[in-house]
Amino acid sequence: MVELNLDEKDLEILRWLDREGEIDVDQLSEELGISTSTIYYRLDNYREKGILQGNVADIDHQKLGFELTAITEIKSEYGPGYEGIAERLTELSGVQSVYFMLGEMSFTLISRLRDHEHLQSLIDNIIHTEGVEHSSTHIVLKTFKDESRLLVNYDDEDLSKLLNSDVTEE
Repeated sequence: MVELNLDEKDLEILRWLDREGEIDVDQLSEELGISTSTIYYRLDNYREKGILQGNVADIDHQKLGFELTAITEIKSEYGPGYEGIAERLTELSGVQSVYFMLGEMSFTLISRLRDHEHLQSLIDNIIHTEGVEHSSTHIVLKTFKDESRLLVNYDDEDLSKLLNSDVTEE
């Protein structure tokens, strides 16, 4: 495990990156009053520690025609083969997220789909996936929050607890 040791400048930089969704070192430097060399150094450090990965644009799934969001709960036999089941589920067209769960259900999938035909195809593929015993799919009628950025979901008090804390990564 690597100790993170974040300071206030780190938190300012990470919050800006999270809010803006892109890396513009000059703009970041100007807005935060931090030298570009310091920002480049810290960005390299974040990448080295796995905190920051690549440059990802925020694509609106609905504007691309993926109007349905499906949440699927899957029950499978728990055992050494669950990672293989997860791998097969991640490869299904339209599946955006796959979570291994504790509780009655083994996996939860989040999928973005074009239409009901696409949904039916996904359900057929899920139930024919080796290792899947049972599935239940729910369709989202209205989304109140779907925030992919991380730090905007926390208030200042929670974020300040990251500063010089014993937060570690594996």
